[in-house]
This record gives sequence, C-alpha cells and structure tokens, in this order.
Amino acid sequence: MLFLKSKEETLDVTDYTVIIPSICVGNAAQLACDLLIASKQLKRIGSVTHPALIPVFGPSAYQHEPNEKVSSCELYEGVEDKLLVIQFRAPWIARHTRNFQQQLVELIKGAKRVIILSGSFGFEKRVIEASPWAYRASENFKLAHAAQLGNPDLIKWKEHTGEAIYGGGNALQLFKAFDEAQVQVMLLFRYLIEGDNSTDASLIVRELNELCEDFLQLRGGGDGSFKLTVPKSWNLLFGNDVTEFLF
Repeated sequence: MLFLKSKEETLDVTDYTVIIPSICVGNAAQLACDLLIASKQLKRIGSVTHPALIPVFGPSAYQHEPNEKVSSCELYEGVEDKLLVIQFRAPWIARHTRNFQQQLVELIKGAKRVIILSGSFGFEKRVIEASPWAYRASENFKLAHAAQLGNPDLIKWKEHTGEAIYGGGNALQLFKAFDEAQVQVMLLFRYLIEGDNSTDASLIVRELNELCEDFLQLRGGGDGSFKLTVPKSWNLLFGNDVTEFLF
C-alpha cells in the first residue's frame, strides 16, 4: 500500500525515470541510491508498505531532510529532473516477493524508463580482464538508448544473458516483471566483493551518470568534476564504535 505525505496527491510518474535498488551483495545498490538521494537532495514524498517488507522505522538518513523518518520502503522525488528513487531499508520476505513485484510494477508502469541497480559476487566474473560491469536491457530500452548502448567509447559493459545473477537478490525477477509489462527497463550491476562497498556505490552512480547524464546531472562546475554527497547515515555504516567498557 502506498502512503504519500500529502493526501491530496497521487503518484504520477509520467515521463519519470525510476531507479530501484535490488537488495544485493554488499548492499551496493542501496548505497548507490543513498548517494543519489543525498547528492541531488531528493525529497521524500511517501512510503510503501507490503507484507513482503520487514517493518523498519528510524531517524532521518540524510542531512538535507533532518526531520524526516525512514521506513522499509521510501519514495524520493526530484521534480526538476523527473527522477524517482525507491529505497529499501530491509530485505524482502520470500513468500510475498512475487506479489510485491507485481504491485510495484503496477504502481510505476507509467514511467518513461526504469533502471534496476544490483551487484554480483566478484568470483562469478569468469574472465579476470573482463569489465566489472554487466547489464540487461529490454528491447524497447535498447531502441530508445541505441546511441549510448552502441557507443564502445562510452559503454564498456557486458550484456548479461544468463538466467541468474548470483548475489543479485531479486534484480533479475524484477527486471522480467517490468519487461513483461512493456516498460522500458535496464538492469545494471557490478561484480564486487562483500565488505565496505561504499566505493562500489559511488562507481555505480558514476556509470549510471555516463549513460543518463541528461537526468542525473551530477557534474558540477566548469571543470566537469563529479560531486557526490555522502549521507550522514553512513557515519554508522557498520554500527556503533566498540565501547571502551569492553576493555
């Protein structure tokens, strides 16, 4: 069920780009969405509840919205860029996953395009010299982005054709659900190692910006520099410091 902050509003994603993280190895996709939300100072417009989502409630995750709270599934919007980011704070309950995916597709199927972010275990990359990136795109997405995906100087990703992304969570199933609904959708993931994946998160955002700079617009200044804002929630990315009373 969708809860918007304003009861008078309805969720209209016409001409929007929607970014969805898969709960994957190292939480890299969720961290990438954290960077997007903080860097672009997206506004929280509501939340989603469903039996598939483990209930979570806590303090604000971002310094630009100090009074907001966080929950299991939140919606963040950038009106100017027509950008909607869906952020998850908890894993999904397996037996309800299929129904949740169907409802999520129904909720945002009117979007211009959907981009799913994920990750995969680094040891699954069989060729050491190969790119650490892979993607899967629907045919209508390939047609709409033929210039970017066909440019070897810009895109050095390998197209994924397998039936599994190990460590990628529900990314592939969600991709197929949007594809079946004829929504323009792309799945982008990076091969990585479990641990501190904040660097991988920033790399995911940079790669995404290379493809879709027209709506992310994260390049600042005349020198073409790339600026990201680290959210305050990352201060305790691995929990509290060890208390001195243990010693």
